[in-house]
Amino acid sequence: MNTSVQNQLEQPEIQEAIVSFLKNLPAYEKQLQQIGKYVNFGKEILADKEVLQSYDQLFRTYDINLKTLEAILELLEKLPRLNKMIEQLENILDFIQSIMHDEATTQHITDALKEYIHPIVEKGKSSMSLLNEIQQRAESAQEPIKLITIYKWLKDPAVQKVLQYVQATLSVLNKKS
Repeated sequence: MNTSVQNQLEQPEIQEAIVSFLKNLPAYEKQLQQIGKYVNFGKEILADKEVLQSYDQLFRTYDINLKTLEAILELLEKLPRLNKMIEQLENILDFIQSIMHDEATTQHITDALKEYIHPIVEKGKSSMSLLNEIQQRAESAQEPIKLITIYKWLKDPAVQKVLQYVQATLSVLNKKS
């Protein structure tokens, strides 16, 4: 043997490495056999034309190009942020569910909504009753409307206000057209 190789073999670190390698040799052999099985499996797949055609057809149905891969990479970069947002949404949903199951909180929210909606509903009811009354009077009136009646109406402040709105509306519409 060469003297430099002998010198190296006499070093304790190299001897320990050789002993360690020899101890682990059965595990390395198993791993190499496993790799060999994967390689043989890959060779069999590459040799099977039906499998290759089905994979080829599968990949052709998807438009995988450079832009698609870039988009996938961008999405992967954004996953931590998306994960945080989903966690926040989950927390919000958990909070809403806990509120929905708490009868006192639900009652408080219902009461608050009733207080807010009640005036609107009342105004709607009064408007509907006003419209119904107007409709009943208009349908029950049998007299024809005379020019003197219209002239009297023109003096009424409510009619004057409505006519001012009509005049302003016509003025604005003329300017826009």
